[in-house]
Amino acid sequence: MTLPRRSRLTSASQFSQVFRRPVVSADGCFKVLARVNESSCSRLGLAVSRKVDPRAVQRNRLKRIIRESFRRHYTTGPDPQPADFVVLPRRAAVTISNQILREHLERHWARIDRRLG
Repeated sequence: MTLPRRSRLTSASQFSQVFRRPVVSADGCFKVLARVNESSCSRLGLAVSRKVDPRAVQRNRLKRIIRESFRRHYTTGPDPQPADFVVLPRRAAVTISNQILREHLERHWARIDRRLG
């Protein structure tokens, strides 16, 4: 299942909005930036560079895990505080199992929800 277009950051200006004065949650696996938006739903942007891992297979695995975690947390009901998110994986994320990555992301979503709300 794909993430609907309305739930994605699609332009450079949308990414730039998030990079200006974001709420940040970071750990050894991810850096998550967030900013409240004026739309009716939360949106996700991904920035996974080759520095994280030169192999596309690993970068794509990280993107799938991030999208699925975001979909489960933010698109399965009413969104009381819509926000834009940019997730930046770190090199350490490549070596960690999918389940642990999901747990890290859940902690980030909860932390950001508290800080935004």
